[in-house]
Amino acid sequence: MKKVKGITSKIMILFVVLTGLSIAAGCSADKPATAVEEKYIPVEVEVAGKKTLINTAVLSGKVSSDTDVSVVPKVPGKVQSVNVKVGDTVHEGEVLFTLDTTDMSNTYQLAEARYQNSKDQWDYAKTSLERTKVLAAEKIANAQQTLANTKALFDAGAASKVQLDQAELGLKELESTFAGQLEQWSVQASDSSLKLVEVQLAQAREALDNATVTAPVSGIVSQVNVQVGNMATSAQAAVSLTNTSSVFSSLSVAENLVNRLTKGQGVKVTVPSVSENSLVGKIEHISPASDSKTHLYPLKITLENPDGLIKPGMFAKVELTTDEKADVMAVKSEAVVLKNEKTIVYVVQEDKAVAKEVATGLDTGVDIEILQGLDQGDQVIVKGQTLVDVGHKVKVVGGEKS
Repeated sequence: MKKVKGITSKIMILFVVLTGLSIAAGCSADKPATAVEEKYIPVEVEVAGKKTLINTAVLSGKVSSDTDVSVVPKVPGKVQSVNVKVGDTVHEGEVLFTLDTTDMSNTYQLAEARYQNSKDQWDYAKTSLERTKVLAAEKIANAQQTLANTKALFDAGAASKVQLDQAELGLKELESTFAGQLEQWSVQASDSSLKLVEVQLAQAREALDNATVTAPVSGIVSQVNVQVGNMATSAQAAVSLTNTSSVFSSLSVAENLVNRLTKGQGVKVTVPSVSENSLVGKIEHISPASDSKTHLYPLKITLENPDGLIKPGMFAKVELTTDEKADVMAVKSEAVVLKNEKTIVYVVQEDKAVAKEVATGLDTGVDIEILQGLDQGDQVIVKGQTLVDVGHKVKVVGGEKS
């Protein structure tokens, strides 16, 4: 009997457990499902604030030397020596080449002899003129006194008319004679009598000096077109010099840009074959008129080149600042969208998208000026703005979270 009671007790316990589990399962089935979380659109934002906006135009140009000098001899002649070669650095006044001076020296010596002879004649005429002036003054003064005395005697009846006429005639002849002599010596002693031979001597001296050809500026020898024994003339540059310490690039801009540029304005210049880093250039010249063929306005951009790494002929990229506005309200250009013919941006307010109609100004392609419609500190949606609409729940997942 005890064994039967034990089995019965176990059955009763199992029944109670199964009943409890059934009740628990029933209760679990009757509980309501968990609520689905509300959906949102992830966005990135930018805090509206003040910026400096700059618009640029990038143009390409070719580098030229600021000083390209073609050296030609001032007088033709046979080349006697050549003192430089391509690539040499020369300084102003340094001898580049010389010409044979044999003929030039002969010409100079002849001109010098002619000048000395003319100078001696001029000195003699000058001395003779002065002496003749003194003698003429003395003789004429005596003749005038003789005439005066004879006239007084004639008036007193102590001299005849013949004597008076002889005194008058003697004075006139004396004056005429000395006048001719003075004129002759004056012509020979005039400065013009030496002028021709002086010019000839100066030309001969200049030709002799020009036989030594020197560098008119400092620079690098880029061409040597003469050889010893050849004739050098002004028909071809004998030597070409390039000053690479300062170079320039010539550009041309359209009419919609030319009035946005000013002389002296700084620009960024990059010469890719030298360095990826930009250098500072300057607008030296803006043409007031367009080219008749291209209808573009030429510019000259100067660039310092102290190390001489930038060579004439290299290509340069020039970045011109065409517009600049400082301390203006601006946001990323992509934040602005056109919807229902209105220019709007979306801002985040209380985790919802709110549309604000705006008026825009300067657009750099990266940032855009907001003239009105935004307040400083607004959280402007810059990523996801095309996916949201007014009232959509959003969640800021990137950008500035002021």
